[in-house]
Amino acid sequence: MWSERLSFALDRLPYVYAAALALAFAALLLSWRSEGLTLLDGIQWTLSLWVVCVFGTCVAHDLIHRPTAMDRAFGHMLGGLVGYPFLGYEHLRHHRLAGRTAEAEWPAYEESLWRFASRRLRRIVVETVGTRGLAWHGDLRSPTARGLRLSLVTTASLGMAFGAMGGWIGLAVFGLLGVLVAFTIQLVTYMQHWGLGEDCLPDARRLEWAWEDDCRFQGWITLNLSLHQSHHATPALAYYRVGLSRMSPRLPAGYVLLMFAALIPPLWRRIMIPARAFWIAQPAAAPSAGRRVTCVAIYRAQ
Repeated sequence: MWSERLSFALDRLPYVYAAALALAFAALLLSWRSEGLTLLDGIQWTLSLWVVCVFGTCVAHDLIHRPTAMDRAFGHMLGGLVGYPFLGYEHLRHHRLAGRTAEAEWPAYEESLWRFASRRLRRIVVETVGTRGLAWHGDLRSPTARGLRLSLVTTASLGMAFGAMGGWIGLAVFGLLGVLVAFTIQLVTYMQHWGLGEDCLPDARRLEWAWEDDCRFQGWITLNLSLHQSHHATPALAYYRVGLSRMSPRLPAGYVLLMFAALIPPLWRRIMIPARAFWIAQPAAAPSAGRRVTCVAIYRAQ
């Protein structure tokens, strides 16, 4: 059990991260204004910020699921700050349409990462900022519509600041950063739910199947997002209280290794088809790649 004092500190950790990120952005933009920004600098900063902002989406995700309106508003703002203003809308939709492959919330069994990502992003953009999108026509009383607008305003404001301080290179950095973060979110969703949708599992909508991985370090830096079956079962549970689900399918390796595998569909299927078959045949066996800090272990399903 977590002590009350430690729980209090862990509950506020996402706010510490958000404040540190905002201050880091401010310091970075001021340095661009005083020292200038070359094309090489822009490339380096894009790659660095990509990593930082991807982890920022994990923090935003935690806040979006919290019970108070203030926490959720900060989650939407943080989603906008990391360059992906659709995060809140997309993720709440993901829970509402759990298991559904036709709506591009779970990838289909035969679907590659590239097709899933393009299909899902296209649907999200149309539903949010299309001609009939929620951003323009959503009810003012809707928390989802308000959160989306708050995220969009945050993203637009930061984008203008990047352009003002870094010129066209700064604006390009921000635009490319948004594209990379958006794609990475689809990549993670693909890893978490491939082969577990209603196209191949009849109970997918009810049980909201998701792949889990038990690497400690990965759990620490993603606020236990990698314990994803448990998250779908109890989405409002504090991140530090989430544990492995007993019958969940287990990834054969950590996120870092599988991210690269997912980019190459034949390699992904070679790794994941045996792991999926093993889980379906022996759901209670729950093999582990290793609950260790390095997160580079791998198991091979027999």
